[in-house]
Amino acid sequence: MSELFDRLVESAGQVISEVDKGGQIQSAVTGLRQRLAETERRRRVNLIKQEIRDLQTQEAGAINALSAQVLALHDAGTLTQPELVSLCKGVDEVRVQIKEQQSELKKVQPSGPAATEARCPHCGSPVVGGAAFCQTCGGRIVEESAPPPVLYCVQCGSDLRESAQFCPKCGQAVER
Repeated sequence: MSELFDRLVESAGQVISEVDKGGQIQSAVTGLRQRLAETERRRRVNLIKQEIRDLQTQEAGAINALSAQVLALHDAGTLTQPELVSLCKGVDEVRVQIKEQQSELKKVQPSGPAATEARCPHCGSPVVGGAAFCQTCGGRIVEESAPPPVLYCVQCGSDLRESAQFCPKCGQAVER
């Protein structure tokens, strides 16, 4: 059986040699192998780069959580590391500046007519024009208008338009 297999391989090699006299098939196969290897290398590079980006995102999340914890300790007055306290004081200074800028914005920002005219009937807070509920107390701003009457066909019970003369389902004349 081994001899038969060896003869078959030898015959296949001879056929390929006869067909590929100029070496074009061998060269094409080699080129394909190289391209496949390069594609696999690029795929692996992209996979590793994505893993690095994912890890960097995790790192940023951990740093943010750490920062939030340090600030919480500072705000509670229990932070004792002087290096961290000085950094937290820098955050406090930025917070003060933010409040100052928000106050300045309130001074120079024009108040819209909807905000000054519309007030909640329950708590008196300004409300956004067209709002159905107060953002402060949750009270209803506009009274609900009664829904239009729903008309039904006396013959089959189908819904009818207000101006309907006949039922669209059964053809019954609408009595008024």
